[in-house]
Amino acid sequence: MIIGGVLGMVIAFLVICTLVEISLSYFEAVLFGCILVLLGGFILARIMCAADQPEKFYRIVLGGFAVLVVISGLCCFALQEDWHKKMTVHQKIPIYFLLGTTLSFSIIFGMGDIVNICGTRCTGEDDVPIFHSNAQIYLVVIAAVAMGAAEGLIFGCLDAEDDVFLHDQFLKTRQFCVPLGGVTGAIVGILNQMFRHAETPDTYHKVSQHDSANDL
Repeated sequence: MIIGGVLGMVIAFLVICTLVEISLSYFEAVLFGCILVLLGGFILARIMCAADQPEKFYRIVLGGFAVLVVISGLCCFALQEDWHKKMTVHQKIPIYFLLGTTLSFSIIFGMGDIVNICGTRCTGEDDVPIFHSNAQIYLVVIAAVAMGAAEGLIFGCLDAEDDVFLHDQFLKTRQFCVPLGGVTGAIVGILNQMFRHAETPDTYHKVSQHDSANDL
């Protein structure tokens, strides 16, 4: 719960900071657009080319979000300099909703791999991995989408991108989003630990020392 809460707050802060950078700098928007396109393509290729194909519903869910990440990255290329000043709040909210959702999903999905690698190295290959079942991945996807969508909506409604010096609106956005990320992360941490030790028929296994040794 503690680890999940801390990671949730860090991820929430990273998402709102990224939204600020995309809003204020066209160069940053293009940079993050490239990252999102590459990351979405990597996730999609990984799902399609996996040696042991997971269940169809799992591939549809993650494949759909991978495509959404690519679309979000392409949208970053279409943004013009000072685009946020030329739009109303109602026009900006859908953009921030999409960006917040895909950024949160991308960060959490990537961090899931890191946690799995570190957890496997620390606990040993015979222990149960941190993430090893489809239920755990669905939990992470739902949490990422819910948290990212909420952050995007809050960011757009408070016009945080107009706060160039990151004092007023950005501070309010951080006060809403960071605790939200902490609560979400804590809940995910508890539920993930419950799913981790539950007996499930699926055999999802992202990273383990045994797999790494075979690859080498």
